[in-house]
Amino acid sequence: MASHDNQELKLLFTLFDVDNSGTLTTDELKQLLQSPDLSGPSVSEEQITEYLKLADTDSSGDISLNEFVAFINNHVPQGTYGLKSIFRTIDTSGDGYVEKDEFEQVKETKNDLNPILIKIFDRKFQNDATSKITYAQFVDDVNEYYNGLNKN
Repeated sequence: MASHDNQELKLLFTLFDVDNSGTLTTDELKQLLQSPDLSGPSVSEEQITEYLKLADTDSSGDISLNEFVAFINNHVPQGTYGLKSIFRTIDTSGDGYVEKDEFEQVKETKNDLNPILIKIFDRKFQNDATSKITYAQFVDDVNEYYNGLNKN
């Protein structure tokens, strides 16, 4: 299986490590596996348990960054999960931009949307008068969030 971009995987991991523990818990893994797209596939509790068993190679009960990267590279086709996939599901119009109204609609319809994702988009909308976010801006903002965590 082809390797994913390891920097993107670190950013993806950070985005879903909501408690900043350095590991993904079962709940955080569930949130990662659930598509933000309401018409997207849902993941059963049994599937989440199976993913956890496959990824948690040290049997600690959660998934470290190294376990996550190895799991994604070994078991997940490229493009299935990633920042671009998340952005596309939020860009419901498909025009290459996430507009404030578009994001607000996704937040309303997907009540368990990742809180870090919400924080990143909300902060960008507060600082951007055009109220449109490109994929490149989204990646920059996730990088900024990641770098901010590593400074503490």
